[in-house]
Amino acid sequence: MPLNWRIGKAVRKPVIAREQALRLYPLRNPAVRYETRENGCIVLIVPVRPRGLWRLLGKIFKLPREHRIELDETGSTVWALCDGQHRVDAIVQKLMRQYKLERREAEYALFAFLDTLMRRGFIAYSKKRVY
Repeated sequence: MPLNWRIGKAVRKPVIAREQALRLYPLRNPAVRYETRENGCIVLIVPVRPRGLWRLLGKIFKLPREHRIELDETGSTVWALCDGQHRVDAIVQKLMRQYKLERREAEYALFAFLDTLMRRGFIAYSKKRVY
């Protein structure tokens, strides 16, 4: 099933039930590279595609062609698990164990973070496990 990746564009999110969301597999956008720092935190490297006047200014002033976003420990843990093989429910369980959170806290924080990643085009969801 081909996924339509859109970095930098607002992506409409479908409204789905909590139970359905927990069964989905988050999958990283292959256009978003990442590197792991010595402290274990992950830095996302997102390509920038300037348009119009910004494209011209970017060439004149040698603006960077990528954004670097450093994730904290929790964000790095979640990003590492967005591999298409871990369901959202499994990620919730991992967060509960690792950070000693109640299920409701873990779900709320995870859904908010995954929503941000999806709106920015960094991840998509699959109904089936991706190998």
